[in-house]
Amino acid sequence: AKKNRVTVVPYVMVHLNEGPVLYRGAIDDNKVSSLAKKHYLADALDAVFAGRPIKVPSTEAIGCVLSPDPEPQPMLKATYADSVGKILNDHCVQCHRPGEVAPFSLIGYDQAKNWSKTIANVTEARKMPPWKAIAGIGEFRHENRLTDEEVETLKTWADKGAPRGDKKTEPKAPVFKAGWALGEPDMILQPSKPFKVSADGTDEYWHFVLKPQIKEPVYVQATDVRPGNKRIVHHVILWIDEKKQADKILEEKGVNGAYLSTGWPGFMPDNSLGGWAPGMMPERTTPDSGFLIKPGSNVVLEVHYHKSGKEETDQTKVGLYFAKDSRKVTKPLEIAWLANPMIRIKPGLKAQRFTQTIPIPVDVELYSLMPHMHMLGRAMSATLIHPDGRQEPLIQVDDWDFNWQFTYALKTPKILKRGSKVRIEAEYDNSADNPNNPNNPPKLVRWGEQTTDEMMLLVAAIHVPNRKNFAGTIGD
Repeated sequence: AKKNRVTVVPYVMVHLNEGPVLYRGAIDDNKVSSLAKKHYLADALDAVFAGRPIKVPSTEAIGCVLSPDPEPQPMLKATYADSVGKILNDHCVQCHRPGEVAPFSLIGYDQAKNWSKTIANVTEARKMPPWKAIAGIGEFRHENRLTDEEVETLKTWADKGAPRGDKKTEPKAPVFKAGWALGEPDMILQPSKPFKVSADGTDEYWHFVLKPQIKEPVYVQATDVRPGNKRIVHHVILWIDEKKQADKILEEKGVNGAYLSTGWPGFMPDNSLGGWAPGMMPERTTPDSGFLIKPGSNVVLEVHYHKSGKEETDQTKVGLYFAKDSRKVTKPLEIAWLANPMIRIKPGLKAQRFTQTIPIPVDVELYSLMPHMHMLGRAMSATLIHPDGRQEPLIQVDDWDFNWQFTYALKTPKILKRGSKVRIEAEYDNSADNPNNPNNPPKLVRWGEQTTDEMMLLVAAIHVPNRKNFAGTIGD
């Protein structure tokens, strides 16, 4: 690697016998092979075997930084013992540890040193930790973002050879509780049998229809998701289906007890119990609030699978924690679907923007926000316009990533007064330069359920103080 100046993997070089390098760089232009539009290596090999010149003899490889053993460095302030270990323990090892979803462990100095260059690169680019809401707009629980000082510390540490510092003063890795984080759940739901996930291809969203055996209404105040196979489970969302619409979809296109849909259950849910993504920990709602499940309702378990390159199986479990006394739940929570189904995204445009303003007809308490778009999405923001015209930003995502969709829970519920408005703005890239564009060549894209369609949707968890019955959404 040093001899050939290889600093990133995967990386390929093409030689003819023992001759010079004819091509070097990336295999193709996308980490998901089925989405690749340019096949650099294949084109180079075709040219070599046909005796033609290679049109593109080199490209920039994108991937993990290849980190050779660093040269010994003098003691620095930015050492694992005095600062780096704590940063990694606070922000990274919850996922980057054995048995969790991250592809490698960062527990302890030796592991961290091996990945020091990659750590510096992905944190400087703000790709990790995966928290998409930008700082300074909204205050959310469990924010997992690094300060500028922490990012600079990690970069300095990597640049100087990842010095250890005083081993005796290294911070100990946090101890993670085995089993259910909140204790034994009141109810555990899971698919009836393990589900097989194919080896290759793009990510898939499978939906499992679960049937809680309850005889009276219950309020769910916390959920804990335990992925059955953390190598492939990317994230989970739980939908409430009071009308049993999912049963019909399952009957029509079910495969092995589940049906396929793209980041959406294929019907308008009655409510949601939230979800799970890497790094998220279960947390109870306030004692006076909760999500209602009525007898006879389905819970649809949506699991986003990221394939591993070999056939895998999964049987994800969900633990539900009920309010001990439902009479004390005075703030039933529900989901508002703030959607713009009229979007028409023209082909070829790199930054096409849409704006939607939604009036708030009654006083509402806002608990959480979840932006949602598909593969063309670039950015989304929401702004509260108070009755007096004053504007207050609620959330802003400038680097949308379909693979990292979070529910952002407010630290303190926010009152949206009657007469307020919520302005939602979204931007899309429907050009050929967008590596995530599923259409080649680009075409007109409308609202729809498939990955090749798009959405402009802000999902909000709310409580309506004056609602007599727990039904409907703000859209009513």
